[in-house]
Amino acid sequence: MNVSWAGGAALDPEDREASAIAGIHAGLAAGVTLLDTADIYAPSWDSLGHNEAFVAEALASWDAPQRTKDIVVVATKGGITRSEGEKWGRNGSLDYLLAAAEASRERLGVDTIDLWQHHRLDPSLDLETQCENVGQLKARGMVGQIGVSNYSASQLRRAIDILGAPSTGGVVSIQNEFSPLYRHDLDVLDVCEEFGVALLPWSPLGGSKNVDQLTTESHSVLIEMAEEKSCSVPVVTLAWLMAYSPAIIPIPGATRASSIEDCVSAAALELTVEELEVIKASLPLSLPRSSELEPTAPFRA
Repeated sequence: MNVSWAGGAALDPEDREASAIAGIHAGLAAGVTLLDTADIYAPSWDSLGHNEAFVAEALASWDAPQRTKDIVVVATKGGITRSEGEKWGRNGSLDYLLAAAEASRERLGVDTIDLWQHHRLDPSLDLETQCENVGQLKARGMVGQIGVSNYSASQLRRAIDILGAPSTGGVVSIQNEFSPLYRHDLDVLDVCEEFGVALLPWSPLGGSKNVDQLTTESHSVLIEMAEEKSCSVPVVTLAWLMAYSPAIIPIPGATRASSIEDCVSAAALELTVEELEVIKASLPLSLPRSSELEPTAPFRA
């Protein structure tokens, strides 16, 4: 996402090759098998799909056998709108989602999108109708697997009621905010563990605006543990997330090869039960709730 916002590395020809694409190649070479994007990750309203096209280019130019590339899952999202004047909105209608998925399919250069996730609920439509519309994308063969994003626990349960669980070809993933700085959605994680849905936390390190908070005195436990293990605070944080639940697959938004390789190294860091408890005990009990779930969609009467 970050390389395609205004000023991002993917917008400058030199940085695009030397940093943005090189970063993805470094991650893939280190064993990353999931690339997450969305149609709205773009520098402006009239360049929607910029990041999707970039991800497709980076994957295609990676010097690896096709059988290795085929293992990589490219996930994208749709349902948020951007229009002239940078007016943002949501549209969960069938016509819009079909058009959005078709455009994503073309930009990604695939017949079937590996994983398509409903980015935000449209408050003008009931949740059930939107879930049924999402199901149509898979029924029509446009997407291989479906997921959701920024759903509450009750909304996720209803989506599973309508679309099914992973075991029946239904909802396989959800993207919600989750990090040491933000743990409001523990009830969502409970639903994920119950049904085998993957939780892909966005901003697993707190987001670009808050990541520095992880290295402040209020999170000295993370700093001390990183020093003891001769690694970075982000590595300890990502290792903690992966140890927190087998349902969690973090998607850090690193943009440089060095930081991406650093993030990947978290998969090899094992934290003991005692260390996990020490981290948990150090985390704040109360945090500001994100506005990403608002406004919400009504349930069908």
